[in-house]
Amino acid sequence: MDRDAPQEAKLTYAKYKKSMLYSLLLLLFLSAVLSIVYLMTSSNISREREMRQYAELGNMQASLLTELNIVGTDLAYYAHSELAVSTLEDKDPKAKRYLTSLMFQIGNLYKHYDQIRLLDDRGDEVIRIDQLRDNSLQLVPDEALQNKADRYYFRELAGLKPEEIYASPFDLNVEHGEVEQPLKPTIRFATPIYSMAGDFIGAGVINYKGKDLLQIIDDLNVHEGDRVYLLNHKGFYLKGDQPDKEWRFMFPEREQLGFDSDYPTAWRRMQQSELGKVVTDDGEYYFSRFKLAPHSLFNIVNRESAYLVMFVPESTIEAAQQNLTNSALIAFLLVSPMFIFLAYKLAGAQVEQQRLFSQLTFDARHDALTGLYNRSAIIEYLGKSISRSRRQKAQLAVSFIDVNDLKKTNDLHGHEAGDDLLKGVASVINMSIRDGDFAARIGGDEFLIVFVDCDGSCASEIMERIQAAYGVMGLGKTGKEWSLSFGCTQLLHETDDVDSIIERADSLMYEHKTGQKNQLLP
Repeated sequence: MDRDAPQEAKLTYAKYKKSMLYSLLLLLFLSAVLSIVYLMTSSNISREREMRQYAELGNMQASLLTELNIVGTDLAYYAHSELAVSTLEDKDPKAKRYLTSLMFQIGNLYKHYDQIRLLDDRGDEVIRIDQLRDNSLQLVPDEALQNKADRYYFRELAGLKPEEIYASPFDLNVEHGEVEQPLKPTIRFATPIYSMAGDFIGAGVINYKGKDLLQIIDDLNVHEGDRVYLLNHKGFYLKGDQPDKEWRFMFPEREQLGFDSDYPTAWRRMQQSELGKVVTDDGEYYFSRFKLAPHSLFNIVNRESAYLVMFVPESTIEAAQQNLTNSALIAFLLVSPMFIFLAYKLAGAQVEQQRLFSQLTFDARHDALTGLYNRSAIIEYLGKSISRSRRQKAQLAVSFIDVNDLKKTNDLHGHEAGDDLLKGVASVINMSIRDGDFAARIGGDEFLIVFVDCDGSCASEIMERIQAAYGVMGLGKTGKEWSLSFGCTQLLHETDDVDSIIERADSLMYEHKTGQKNQLLP
């Protein structure tokens, strides 16, 4: 017994030693795994933050330019019209009335214009429509109209070609040599008007309310703690985080503070590219330099460069990093080898579950045979499209399609041949419709297409192409033309809803089918 005691103690020690070794190896393995996960997650957080900020920056810029494109369209629409020429050159009172009505319509449809004006070749206002504080429009009486010949935007028109548009710098409105109070940020868009003989006879001018442009930035800044700046090309704040520093260039008697003086390092880096990120001790600056004017579809002169800057404070970045560190420490204290194994198994199960859910979601909205959307999906889409079209005053059309001779084909050649007819319809529909259009199989041989920004005539033209392509496909596959019947209609009445517009298209389809049958009669 005494001899066995040292051996037993030795075995106990060895067991203890191996247990300690395995524990150490496990802790080292766990530490290595968590370190890798920590580094990867930290990198992902940084990358996702960067992608998110760039996406938001791009969305803001696109929204600003979309806003300004509307201004360019509206200005060109009334200023380059025959009504404007007749009003200025022929002094036609009827044309002036119609033009005034048109300018009122533009102002009512788009509530972002402080003034819509028509000037003659001497700079005298011929028509001026002002937007009041309650957003109502007022036609300024003739006796209150002013001469704007001394304004810089009118003088700039002298060298412009027909249909060119002058975009003023984004600044504050000035009246009688003083900055108007309360501050009224404004961008002026002006375009010359020429007679048929090529003589300058006047100009169209729109004063865009710049505060609406700045409001877009506020509305799209969805991340708490982030700051957004809009700067002019000299680095002055058009929009900043301190209102008293905004528009300093309009007040020469005040200290000329700007982004360039507040953040010189970031400003120097921003001069070197149009898009990028600057990392400083304060945080991350994401910026985009762009032209604050309608896009190249218009002939714009004096495009002013502007900077859209999003700032993520270092405190926000550190908070995300601290959360990650805390999570890693908790994981280190709690995770065991079995838990790691179960976690990997669970991850595999979750991926499979997500795959199955995505498949079920797809199957719930699509027709299994044709791959098109199903009835419930297009009914939902059509309802939303009707509301959107009414809200945006856009056109909307629907086509109801019936595949001819499907039952006869099934009876004579089997259901496989009938399936080929249905899949052929889906194929030519997918090849023929445009991005944004929506097609579905809603019954056995019935299909429905929703055409956005398209009237009944446009839909009929597309359906003619679909019918022709379908016939050619049938000749290629069976040696016999395949045919279909269709009916197209558009959103016509205020009472139109999903059921009524489908019913009207269905009725027109049956008329088309009857006409086809009558053509086949001897």
